[in-house]
Amino acid sequence: MDREMLEKTAASRTPFVLVTIVEVKGSAPRHPGSSMLVRPSGDPSGAIEGTIGGGKGEARAIEAALTAIKDKKSSFIEVKMLSDDPEGKELICGGVNRMLVEYIGDTALYAAAAKAVSSGKRVVFTKDLKDLGKGVVRIAVRKEGFEFIEESAAKALLSGAAAFLESESLFLDPALPEEKLLILGAGHVGKALAKAANGLGWAITVADDREEFASRERFDPEIAVRLGGYEEVIESFPFDPATYAVILSRGHLFDLECARAVLKRTYRYLGLIGSKRKVALLREQLAKDGFDEKTVATLHAPIGIDIGAETPGEIAISILAEMIAVRRQTQIH
Repeated sequence: MDREMLEKTAASRTPFVLVTIVEVKGSAPRHPGSSMLVRPSGDPSGAIEGTIGGGKGEARAIEAALTAIKDKKSSFIEVKMLSDDPEGKELICGGVNRMLVEYIGDTALYAAAAKAVSSGKRVVFTKDLKDLGKGVVRIAVRKEGFEFIEESAAKALLSGAAAFLESESLFLDPALPEEKLLILGAGHVGKALAKAANGLGWAITVADDREEFASRERFDPEIAVRLGGYEEVIESFPFDPATYAVILSRGHLFDLECARAVLKRTYRYLGLIGSKRKVALLREQLAKDGFDEKTVATLHAPIGIDIGAETPGEIAISILAEMIAVRRQTQIH
């Protein structure tokens, strides 16, 4: 479930239906986890929000949803798109969509999940469909950071992909927060990193205290640019468990200033560029500053995966590779 649909679901105040694609076999317009919200006609918020692919398949899902609202029961439907006639009226995508038509009378679980996602945490809905024949879906929400999370739910949290475990009658539907990337230093490597990361799922902000480097014209329109002191920028930035921060300033004193400020915040990834000697001295100073060993150990430094990178573009790729490994919780060999 994407964030926008989760927020709309959580904000609904009248009974409605959430239609979600649970499984796709063959070709289909949308993937598992795609959803559509159906309210009774005449609802002031609008009857339909979102889409599961349009056409006759969506029309059938809406019809099933309106029945679910009337009966206050959930159901499971299957839409086949297997016609061989390109001029016929039946669907010809070549696949089969299986959809959960979920009646929702109480949004408390969704509201709690939306709150967790807005704070930067990943969540996964585990929907038990064993009693779906009785019109009942049993839902639990697992949040990132729980002491115990079932293996299947943990995999869904990690991948961000919905999964249907048919043998267990279980549908796992993750919702992920917006990931943010704060690049502290808009020099050659900072610019290259912003360019390379653009389009990979991060909302990117580049900051520098030099006007000629923190220039709007140097970066793509989608990238936010901040001019100001590093400590000031860090203090005002909305850090959360989905934040990645990369320290690429022009000198070790600024690096230390940035590290001191970011280590006090909440983040998923913190990296700092520099030689092994420089990094060792900075770690030593951070320990003297009172940061405990566990906190200092979260600093990825020297930054990036060792691929022999030399140019700014190559260094940016090595940093991105490390960030993606952290995102996917993959061990780097």
